[in-house]
Amino acid sequence: MWTTVGQPVLIAVLVVLEVGVWQVRMTVAARGRKRAAAALGALNAVIQVVALGQVVTNLDRPANIAGYAIGVAIGVYLGVAVGGRLAGDPVEHRVVVPGDGVPLATLLRDRGWPVTIQPALGHDGPAAALTVVVDGPRSTEVERDLARIGHDGLHTSSLLRTARWVPSPAGRGTSGGARLRSA
Repeated sequence: MWTTVGQPVLIAVLVVLEVGVWQVRMTVAARGRKRAAAALGALNAVIQVVALGQVVTNLDRPANIAGYAIGVAIGVYLGVAVGGRLAGDPVEHRVVVPGDGVPLATLLRDRGWPVTIQPALGHDGPAAALTVVVDGPRSTEVERDLARIGHDGLHTSSLLRTARWVPSPAGRGTSGGARLRSA
């Protein structure tokens, strides 16, 4: 009974952990945390060897292979979700729209986003480049708001290594919506 039901479940759980650890390790490595990435890599290797050992020594059991595949799928999903929360690196959203950009900036500011406008010269004449910088986990909120507003322009986003607020002149402070940490 153990080998029929328990072994595929154990394999799936081990692989969920292994893939999740791998995803988090990639996030940590991308942030330059070498020691933490190396420690997670060692843990990743141990879990992977144990899980794969169970599959390879019992290749005649399709349920074990299915448990491995299911574990990979769930592990990737959870790892990406956790990695996104851990990253926290600021993201710069830039929107280039025709005209002065004030209507779009007003709508974004009404939603609590700190917006900076720069005049630009677009392909068809005067344009504006709007910039919004937020912590990584809030980036999807900005993207969702931009989609709801339905702006007529180009939207790009870039991951930043650091960002910090500089005091603004009195009465011209930015919204607290970004919640950036000090660099």
